[in-house]
Amino acid sequence: MESQKTQLIEFFLGLLLIVIGFILLWWSRQLVWIQIYPPPWEKQLIEALPFAFGILGALLMIDGVRKMIKRPRRQS
Repeated sequence: MESQKTQLIEFFLGLLLIVIGFILLWWSRQLVWIQIYPPPWEKQLIEALPFAFGILGALLMIDGVRKMIKRPRRQS
């Protein structure tokens, strides 16, 4: 039973990270940066964070689903 809770938490945490990634992507596209060269490292970080959150969330969701599919079913 404990592993089933862990799998669900992994799945929903992955979903939450993907939602946070989309919000960060939307927010980063709303920012207006002064065009200076080279771009500040903060801009590069803000533009990379949505993809990091999305990839991490997708990995957590895939792992949670994989564990749900592979867990042994109890015979009633």
